[in-house]
Amino acid sequence: MKKSILLLAALFSSISGFAQITITTSDMPSAGDTFRISNGFIDPVIDPVPTGASFLWDFSTLQMVTQDVDSFVSVSSTGTIFSLIFSNLPFNPNRANLAAKGPDIPSVPQITLSDVLYFYYNSSASYQVSGYGATINGLQVPIPFNNKDNVYNFPLNFGNIDSSDSDFQLSLPGIGFYGHDQRRVNEVDGWGTLITPFGTFNTIRVKSMITSNDSLYLDSLGTGFGFSLPPTTEYKWLGAQSGIPLLQITTSNTFGTDIITSIVYRDSARTTTGLVEDITDVDGNFEVYPNPAGSQVTVDLMLLEREEIAIALISADGKRVHPLWSGALNQGFNSIDLNLESYSIADGVYLIEVKQGTKTNYKSIVISN
Repeated sequence: MKKSILLLAALFSSISGFAQITITTSDMPSAGDTFRISNGFIDPVIDPVPTGASFLWDFSTLQMVTQDVDSFVSVSSTGTIFSLIFSNLPFNPNRANLAAKGPDIPSVPQITLSDVLYFYYNSSASYQVSGYGATINGLQVPIPFNNKDNVYNFPLNFGNIDSSDSDFQLSLPGIGFYGHDQRRVNEVDGWGTLITPFGTFNTIRVKSMITSNDSLYLDSLGTGFGFSLPPTTEYKWLGAQSGIPLLQITTSNTFGTDIITSIVYRDSARTTTGLVEDITDVDGNFEVYPNPAGSQVTVDLMLLEREEIAIALISADGKRVHPLWSGALNQGFNSIDLNLESYSIADGVYLIEVKQGTKTNYKSIVISN
């Protein structure tokens, strides 16, 4: 009888949830690690906000749109210049011990950016971004941070709150200057069970609220701009030895409303649902809202000079659905309202394409009438 009671107790414990965990430096990625990730369909009913102690987050219905592989490498394998600037030496203010391909740094006129790398320093105290590296106009350029971005402070336990201020400046002789500063506020606001298409996991959740500003000066124009970027929030679910977040949902605040801009989660290999995969600039230098959209959508963009702009809607299978707008826009801030009612557009996920001179950028959008 006693054994039966113990077995029932153990069964109940396994069903009702996991125990609270602590995340440390050993749960972060290491050089040589690779992780398959799925980029999820942004369904308007998904709500990343609810949280708490011993919480159940059920995201088992997430749908994969595309897949990528996150690969982490040693700093020494990134090239001579990067290896020198971000060398893992105690006296180096730019010290890093890990690198990975990152999302593109915003492009600006006269500057061509590619092969962006993020450099991290993982220590017993924190997991930091030490800086970026990129090929700019054909040359490898290190971009060390003056102050590091503390992605996590260790150990991570439920209820922890911390913040960090980070910044960098990039000066290119004969071209101009670009600067970025950011404030990150982290809160471990939940722990419990996470369910995704990849499985069921014991996790803690970190909510990161990020505010940032950009400044840009171009010698050719003899003028500069300073502007604030929309506040973003990262909801990240971390598990023991997970390396990267098991799930990350990112939102952007537009006119007081948080809109989901990306859903990324660890996953196994799956067949894609057909969304365009050969488009790489899917985080363009413009804003689209509301998202999800109904009969109308607005595109905001900042121009450094008067340019011809063309806006179109791209379907999930890569076909151009409709040209939405074209014309010349003046230097500075521009806002374009687009009426979708006359196009009889079916509900679903699309890309807004903005052609700006020789550059083409995209942002995903959900249309729900």
